[in-house]
Amino acid sequence: MTAKRYGVLVAVMVAIGGLATHSAESRADQAPSWLRADSRRDPRAAIFVRRGCTQCHAIAALGVAAEADVGPDLTFAYADVLIRYDVNLESFFYNPTGVMRLMLASHLHLSTADRDSMVHILRGLYLERRADMDEVVPSFPPITRAGRR
Repeated sequence: MTAKRYGVLVAVMVAIGGLATHSAESRADQAPSWLRADSRRDPRAAIFVRRGCTQCHAIAALGVAAEADVGPDLTFAYADVLIRYDVNLESFFYNPTGVMRLMLASHLHLSTADRDSMVHILRGLYLERRADMDEVVPSFPPITRAGRR
């Protein structure tokens, strides 16, 4: 695993794993503001809601809760797919594996424009959240004052 992928994995684990150790009530209070589901949805969430993605997936950063919490939160999907399946999100949408292959073939009929829009939104969302986290999550391996590892 490359250092870049490891850094992304650490960031995702900190964001998700760190919250899992608290009760549901305290998680809502302690979660960063961008991770709290808000009663007001971000307009970018509309396509995911209209196409049925939120039946299984939350997108906490956009204020969307899943109807049935069976799939991963899509806030970090742009990096998560790369870590889980070793393909970028664009490739995954066009050639999914596992449950998503079944869902996209039988239940969620996404047009090319839908897929492209979703990738664009999820990439932007990931970059926004990653920028917010860069100040909090240390790089790996840490860089010393002399710039050496």
